[in-house]
Amino acid sequence: MMKYLLSVDGGGTKTEFCISDSYGNIFGSVITGSSSFKASDLRQSSEQLRKGMEQLKSKYQITSKDIIKGVFGMSGYDSEKDRAVILDQILQLGFTEEQIFLCNDGVLAFYAQTQEPGIVVISGTGSIVIGVDKKGEIIRSGGWGYHFSDIGSGYWIGCEILKRTLLYCDHCCAYDPIFTNVKDYFGAAEMKELPYKVTEIRNAYQIADLSYEVVNAADSNNKLALDILKQGAEHLADQANGMYQQLDINDETLQIVFSGGVLSSQIYDKLLKSSIVSKIDRRPIRFFTQERRPSFGGIKLAGRLLDRR
Repeated sequence: MMKYLLSVDGGGTKTEFCISDSYGNIFGSVITGSSSFKASDLRQSSEQLRKGMEQLKSKYQITSKDIIKGVFGMSGYDSEKDRAVILDQILQLGFTEEQIFLCNDGVLAFYAQTQEPGIVVISGTGSIVIGVDKKGEIIRSGGWGYHFSDIGSGYWIGCEILKRTLLYCDHCCAYDPIFTNVKDYFGAAEMKELPYKVTEIRNAYQIADLSYEVVNAADSNNKLALDILKQGAEHLADQANGMYQQLDINDETLQIVFSGGVLSSQIYDKLLKSSIVSKIDRRPIRFFTQERRPSFGGIKLAGRLLDRR
């Protein structure tokens, strides 16, 4: 009977189920909605996982019993309590615990570009730094929540420029042209209307998307925007350096993967690389920009787990 590898990239907006033969040759995938129980809720996330497996059965005649190893990289996996919740969801799909490997979705982004040991720095709506040592053990830093962590992320950048704009609205600082961009972004007719618009924000993604206004302004050499990006890059570089100190790299090349929408910005990418090089006292460092889909990394990791076994 044919056996397959499965990679599930479970995100806050969508979930990809990628399938390959036992040698890692990918031949298809299906996509459902958010499987993060923190982004939606437990019932909805379970439903999206169930839908994905139903689509695999309908499209490829593959069920959980046909999977020799499945890697589930799940957004919202931040603690042992989270692991227990997500594991229960997966076991309800008919998998055994021996069949699967459960990790944070950032691990898939790392393996999509390279292999252990190394680091992945992710900055999208939130941020997280993940290290993978020679044995495949996973260490994480950050990503503990928008309101008190995720420094250097799109949400953090959006909050930083919003704080300064509101200070201007309250006559506490001088005007900067980027403040008008913020006003227009939120659809305020006048600056004095902006604070009332802001009090109605309920969506973290709306604030995170404001980061692209900062990136665009930085591309035009706006000093305030550049200062915010430099500060964010410094924070992420500190996390990367702290992660490096925990990994046993020896004389090997240090591999660092950049992933996430904010790091697709050339200026933020350049600032972060420069800051990392200045903080991590070793050579060589090889940087990768996310090019392959994270689901590809899950298939590669599933194969490596089989080899280790």
